[in-house]
Amino acid sequence: MRYIYYCMIVLCMFLVVPGCAPDEPQVQPQQSLKEKLLAQKKEVLEKYAAGKKDADKGTETQPAEPPYSYSSAGKADPFRPLLVDTAAKKALESRSQDREFLTPLQKYELKDLKLVAVVVSENGPTAMLEDPTGYGYVVRTGMLVGPNEGVVERVTRTGIIVKEKIYNSLGEVEPRISTLTIQPVE
Repeated sequence: MRYIYYCMIVLCMFLVVPGCAPDEPQVQPQQSLKEKLLAQKKEVLEKYAAGKKDADKGTETQPAEPPYSYSSAGKADPFRPLLVDTAAKKALESRSQDREFLTPLQKYELKDLKLVAVVVSENGPTAMLEDPTGYGYVVRTGMLVGPNEGVVERVTRTGIIVKEKIYNSLGEVEPRISTLTIQPVE
């Protein structure tokens, strides 16, 4: 087995060794550093001259693009919410301006007021509302109730109907009709 192995190695050597030697020695002339730099300089100058000739012949090169700039004039602000909460803004503005001149019934939300009694007389129906502190107020048709410019539309035997102005998500005014009824005594 060793004999075959050695024969293979010797055979490979005979095949590889003759392929390693060059047929003809190639002699490259030695250039000095100065000659190499001059040759490079000459190439650069030739390229520059060729580019200048193209420009003289009328060949137009493409001008450099100006830097990109963004103008937001006339465009929507991308960071502004799509549904503007104008209802809250308008409500706050109107509340802050008229807060000093509100009647006591306009300072409380309708849900905080409690209908205590309804009286029907010759002068028209009246109702009595009680605020959270326990103080009572007499209410007739056309009186202002609640912070959303609520107006008492009607006084019935079982309660009162109030029409309020509510701002929706688009900032439009929508009327809302609320009913306060007499709570049964427990």
